Amino acid sequence: MRYGIASEQSGGVLVLEVCGEPGITTVLRWATVLETAVCELPCPRRLVIDLGRLDFLSERGARGLLEAFGHCRARGLPGCLVAPPGTGVDRVVRHAGLGDHVPVFPDRLATVAAYQPVEVRWLAC
Repeated sequence: MRYGIASEQSGGVLVLEVCGEPGITTVLRWATVLETAVCELPCPRRLVIDLGRLDFLSERGARGLLEAFGHCRARGLPGCLVAPPGTGVDRVVRHAGLGDHVPVFPDRLATVAAYQPVEVRWLAC
């Protein structure tokens, strides 16, 4: 079983990229990893969880993400998800109703474009 999570910080935005094939026990660790990553950035303005390289997402994993976003929202940290359309992960995200609680984007580029200030918004070629 492969599993990894990486964080990237830029301009007050914390991006967590999850990849691999998380099992049930791994999903239980997401909250701890997320909390640690959020604490790394002194005053994050937004949390982006990128599921684009994730091989599988269970319903339990989706509920765990929903709970994690709830904790972040309670701390004043809004979040969003990246879930490529047409993938199994996207189907679970939609079925679990995550899009009713946080914005879901097809890729990281769309996420960046959505949250850049209007005066510096750019378009990809």
